[in-house]
Amino acid sequence: MTVQAKVGGVTITDGALDIAGAITIGASQAEGVTIGRSGKDVTVNDDLVLPKTSGVGVKVDTTSPTFGWRDLLGEITIRGSGGTDPSFLTYGGSNIRAFFFAVNDEVFLAFHIPHDYVPSSDIHLHFHWSQDAKTAAGAGTNPVTGGSVTWGYEITYAKGHQQAAFSAAVTGTVAQNANTTKDYHHIAEVQVSAASPSASQIASGGLEPDGIILCRAYLSANNMTVSAGAVPAPVLHYCDVHYQSTNMATKQKAPNFYS
Repeated sequence: MTVQAKVGGVTITDGALDIAGAITIGASQAEGVTIGRSGKDVTVNDDLVLPKTSGVGVKVDTTSPTFGWRDLLGEITIRGSGGTDPSFLTYGGSNIRAFFFAVNDEVFLAFHIPHDYVPSSDIHLHFHWSQDAKTAAGAGTNPVTGGSVTWGYEITYAKGHQQAAFSAAVTGTVAQNANTTKDYHHIAEVQVSAASPSASQIASGGLEPDGIILCRAYLSANNMTVSAGAVPAPVLHYCDVHYQSTNMATKQKAPNFYS
């Protein structure tokens, strides 16, 4: 391959640009750079160093760059006794069991805010649910013809590292139409934080890495319809929180995370 130009540590050949040493691209935040052709991979053979600044990270979409979404996963836990525990019954004609909910049945979850959370961005709670052909008492039912299910939540939040007590809990609901297909997987989403929170939200500006969200999830209403007989109990399989990610860690493991 013929060398076409060489200046200091920069070598330009027919098919490659080789740079020896450190690279600084853009003298200000107003400047940018595009690396690689459309649809082509970019290979980095050494450390990729990004600023430690709050809200700086890796975005997705070259046309309209934005921080991507990730999940905070929440395993359902139950009290284990009492009249508000969902029924743990076999699901979908299998030997797999799931939680079948009567109105006001409740479960509990906890979510940890990770270090790649985009500061002050809004978060959304997901209810993963379906309906099977059983009531919460285990009785069989007729197929669903329509209607809806309303899930409720109660959440409280506190920063970590000895900074705050848990806030006063807020409550809210989200309704979603049922499907006539048995065992159909639904995801009911509701925004649970905002810059200017409503009575059913917490403040996005207070969220930070190592904070904890405590959550009570419950069935607020079951308005599904059937052609005849008993209305089936909705099944809550999982809850998670959607959050926007910088796709990188913080420099510090405790506040100030970005110093």
